[in-house]
Amino acid sequence: MLNLLRLPGARFLSHLAIVFVIWAALMRINEGIDPLMSYYLALAAMYATAMFGMVILVGLSGQVSLGNGALMAIGGYVFALTSLNWQTVPILGWQWNPIWSMIFAGFGGIAVGLIIGWIGARLRGPYLAGLTLGIAVGIPAIATRFPELFGGETGLMLTVPYPAGGYAPAVEPATIDEAPLDEAPLEQAPLDEAPLEQAPLDEAPIDAPLEQAPLDGGSGGDMLTADNFPSSESSPAAGDMLTADNFPSAESSPSVSALPSDAALPTDIDPIAGGDALLAGSAFVLERWQASLAVTAACIIGFLALNLVRGRQGRVWRAVRDDSVAAAVSGISPAGSKISAFVVSSFFAAIAGAVFAQILSYVGPGAFGLGLSLSLLVGVVLGGRASLGGAIIGGVLLVALPQLVFNIAGDRGWPANVTDNAPNLVYGLLVVLVVLIAPGGILGSLKEGARRLLDRSRTAP
Repeated sequence: MLNLLRLPGARFLSHLAIVFVIWAALMRINEGIDPLMSYYLALAAMYATAMFGMVILVGLSGQVSLGNGALMAIGGYVFALTSLNWQTVPILGWQWNPIWSMIFAGFGGIAVGLIIGWIGARLRGPYLAGLTLGIAVGIPAIATRFPELFGGETGLMLTVPYPAGGYAPAVEPATIDEAPLDEAPLEQAPLDEAPLEQAPLDEAPIDAPLEQAPLDGGSGGDMLTADNFPSSESSPAAGDMLTADNFPSAESSPSVSALPSDAALPTDIDPIAGGDALLAGSAFVLERWQASLAVTAACIIGFLALNLVRGRQGRVWRAVRDDSVAAAVSGISPAGSKISAFVVSSFFAAIAGAVFAQILSYVGPGAFGLGLSLSLLVGVVLGGRASLGGAIIGGVLLVALPQLVFNIAGDRGWPANVTDNAPNLVYGLLVVLVVLIAPGGILGSLKEGARRLLDRSRTAP
């Protein structure tokens, strides 16, 4: 087996097989769970996508970042702006679709990552943390500074899924071109040049009867007058009128068996599906579509990250992290290594931001605040910052822990202000415990425990 992995392209194919199996399993699970769980699955996959980049930046490259939430905002806003304003692909002229928006969101993340990486290549420790913290606070604030472009505090609303044919192009409100009164005077004919034509009075005698057509277009005989008023013989009889004496009884009413039964009613309509899906007779569920999108994006990004981490670039990042001087002596550029880590992490975060925009159907400063950046860092520390599997565990924890705390708070009857802040307290306590007890995170502790058990089994008589 090891000899097969040494063949050219064998490791690439093995990674592809692993990712495909995981993707197929998650898609199968998504089809069998309820929409709420699909929504949680979408959030966990989105967090894992962003934290794949955090693992590379923090775990492998050894840098500190508090601004990956702002990098997600870059991807979200690029996705929204390109989706809302572009109908065709520039230069190529092809029809626009959400895939192109996600591609351009990734390009936006790469560009911002290059800038941040170039600035922070020579910074370390608290100085680098301060730089990324400023980015986490500053980038979402730009949206409020330019509300005409980014929507301000209210943000930008999206239609999910992407509407067929794209969004309608923005049309500027029509204005009435009004010339000044002194430049375009109203032309009016003189009264003596255009006299009113009036028939002489002697052509229409006063005693002539006026002819008027009936209102309904019928003849005069169709109108109700004293001559054709209905007589008492032509009036309806008293028995023909509905009174209390001849009102139908319960026995004469249609029986219950004559009504359509529940079995005759259609049962293939999903009440959660949207209006278009109901009209089309399909069982489209938005949460499952969002989960499918997030899982697919996470698997693609995970496949790229897996090849980078286990390839030459991963060894370069580890060498610079362990000893930058020794890496420089061996011909590795520490600055180039740090910049590449920022670029990759920013690219992954931008893709996650584009997915997050489609999960929320909204892009705004409130969705990409400082709390999101801190949550990503906490998830990486809890799951394990040195492994891609730790990013997956961290994504699950970021979704499961708040729900668990809210359920406990609801059962105990805690006040609303305590319930809202309890998840942050739990995050802080867990981070302290992990740093003191298991510095490698949950996955690192599991690996260490498995290694010790294996060593004991080998040394046992």
